[in-house]
Amino acid sequence: MTNELVQDEQNLTGEDLTGPWFGLPGKPLGHPDSVATTTLFRAKVHFEPLLDGGTHLYVAADSRYRLTVNGELLAAGPAKPSGGTWYADLVDLGPALVLGENIIGIEVLSYSVATLGNASVPRTGRPGLFVRGMIGCADLSRSAAWKCAPVRGRRFHQGRNTLFLGNQETVDGGTSETGWQRHGFDDSDWSAPAVESQEPFSTVARPPLSPRPIPHLTLDPVPVQEIVTATGEALDWYALLSGKPLEVPADTDVRVDLDAGVLMTAFLAIGIDGGHGATLELTAAECYEQEPTAVPWLRRKGDRTDYVNGDLHGDPDRYGIAGTGTPEQPETYSPYWFRTFRYLRLRITTAQAPVRIQSLSLTRTHYPLDISGTFASSSARDRALWEVSVRTLLNCMHETFEDCPFYEQLQYAMDTRAEALFSLHLSSDDRLIKRAIEDFAASGDPTGLTESRSPSVEPQFIPGFSLYWIRMVADHVDHIGDRSFTERFIGRIDAVLGWYGDRVSEDGFVISPEDNGTVWNFVDWTDRWRFRRGVPDLGTRNANTIATFMYIAALRAAASIAQFCDRTGLGLEYTARANALTRTIAAGPARDENTGYYRDTDTGRPESVHAQVWAVLAGAVSGEEAADLLRRATSDDTLAPCSYAATLDLFDALRTAQVHDRIDWKPWEDMLAMNLTTWEEDTVSQRSDCHAWGSVPLQHFPRYILGLRPAAAGFATALVDPAPSDLDWAKGTVPTPHGPVSVSWQRTGPGQRTVTVCAPPALGLKPSDAATDVTEMLENHQRTLTFTLP
Repeated sequence: MTNELVQDEQNLTGEDLTGPWFGLPGKPLGHPDSVATTTLFRAKVHFEPLLDGGTHLYVAADSRYRLTVNGELLAAGPAKPSGGTWYADLVDLGPALVLGENIIGIEVLSYSVATLGNASVPRTGRPGLFVRGMIGCADLSRSAAWKCAPVRGRRFHQGRNTLFLGNQETVDGGTSETGWQRHGFDDSDWSAPAVESQEPFSTVARPPLSPRPIPHLTLDPVPVQEIVTATGEALDWYALLSGKPLEVPADTDVRVDLDAGVLMTAFLAIGIDGGHGATLELTAAECYEQEPTAVPWLRRKGDRTDYVNGDLHGDPDRYGIAGTGTPEQPETYSPYWFRTFRYLRLRITTAQAPVRIQSLSLTRTHYPLDISGTFASSSARDRALWEVSVRTLLNCMHETFEDCPFYEQLQYAMDTRAEALFSLHLSSDDRLIKRAIEDFAASGDPTGLTESRSPSVEPQFIPGFSLYWIRMVADHVDHIGDRSFTERFIGRIDAVLGWYGDRVSEDGFVISPEDNGTVWNFVDWTDRWRFRRGVPDLGTRNANTIATFMYIAALRAAASIAQFCDRTGLGLEYTARANALTRTIAAGPARDENTGYYRDTDTGRPESVHAQVWAVLAGAVSGEEAADLLRRATSDDTLAPCSYAATLDLFDALRTAQVHDRIDWKPWEDMLAMNLTTWEEDTVSQRSDCHAWGSVPLQHFPRYILGLRPAAAGFATALVDPAPSDLDWAKGTVPTPHGPVSVSWQRTGPGQRTVTVCAPPALGLKPSDAATDVTEMLENHQRTLTFTLP
């Protein structure tokens, strides 16, 4: 899919992205307690639409930027760097430009290399702004077109709840250049930015720039839905919902809790009139909860809407009101980066003057996924699961996939493999997936493991996550089939598999490295492993059965990748290694003869469902043996069960073994009953209320309920094999590179279903082996397949 932005980039890629950057003439001013500094860049541009002039700019920054035109937020970025490559965003200012004078404002936030800041945002330690392009007849690549000033009154804190983000703010409006984005602002004491090249400066060179590979995030205004609770009974808090001014008297301390209706990620802005000396405190929270056991790691949550027995826990942003706002030109406070919330607490403490809240705006933001995949059925529950899953996924998609937008915003490979697979069932847009594959390939040791999360300023290695990355590449081959893209990663895949091959013992176990501050042998957030932080007991020599089966499954996935890339010999080698290791591990002490279960390690009793799941996914057991193994394991309370994080693998294994009746959606039903509007991270910590590895219905319903899956690389052929179901009907659409495929089936009698599939003519259709009364026809540029299932 090619949208207008990509077309624009293709037309403008001749733009020079190697020229000078802008910086402050002097050293950036920062508070010693702040993890970042901010600098304002301001340009006046005269625009005549009828004249021959451009409306596009390339913009990059170290570390972040927010671009406005006449006070309207138009873009936030840049796309996070990947490895040694930094990105310049192409921004179209045209929609916001007016006839005559325009004020272009760019606010640059720069994280220190001496602090964590936002852990997912690389930085060089050289604050700066890169701009290229013409607006009308004005060349904004020139320093003379701009004026800049440091922000003295804004501090960024690491945060307690948002520990990995570094975006909690304390702002003094009186020293923060309020109104700088408006016409008439006096910038006479601002300076022209210094010009610095990309050549080495001191010991740090500017990284090379490439055009942004993904579209800009959405910026969609959304309303506040409801007032939950408030103090100051005489105040008409509902004025905030209707866009009317709300006056808070002098010498008053009041607060209000606002409900956005659903959990979302959004930029916030508050317009203020008067109120000199007052303070504004804004707390974004996912839910109402009881006092946390340990901030931010261990929470206590029940009904997420229970404001009577719970409270909002988040890191408040504090703004000291300058009092310079008027009804016509309010003083505006907007936290720099988006906030994740369902609920907002607004606390206002006035001094000797009243303050009027003129406006409160929410601008929802996420990756602009063009959704064409659909699902509906006779089950109202399934429709709710689908809707919540879509919302959860979008909240975890911005410039990268993310584990949780409230706490970390880090792209982890296990989470990302699931999220990428879910998005492939919703959209044919694979740009964020390609970006994720590249991010992990560029991370870690080129001759060994990828990092568990990328981009990240703190290295971390979860060995199993490198195998999830390989499976992500294989998923992309199945659904998209871009050979020229995939071939680039053959060597990196081989390096990961080589690391694992070097750690296989004579009796067939992968011997895991010791857990330390950098390496973490995480498998799942199941409650049995709570005090080992998601790591099974691996015995005295770290013999890891689950890692062994994961390695075998990755070898088989890599074999399919190699075959797709015409590397037949390499594919055969991977298959041979997988088969040999399967025989060795099956003949050794991994399997407990008394129970027939697989142990987590080489001694002791079997401990987890996970080892049984991966035995099936690796092909170590199959057929009736696999069905018996999983049926017993998922009913056995002595085994550690799979959490939400591992449910995608669990359900795939159950469907592979034809154990359809063990698919259990009760954990999701429980979350709906507790009024979650997105899926929680786990039941162990109850930390995040938005974690997209729980959006399993987005893959499960199309792949198993509708029964549509790739049967050849690039969806050249599709298998249509709906699993047994107690539904009366189901229908939906699945995107493919050839166009959408629609599947519908309905129950036509006891034990009988009629299936209809409509697909583009270029896509082959293969019905279930159990199908009868099969008919296929090609007319009006559409392939239609119908059959009956017993």
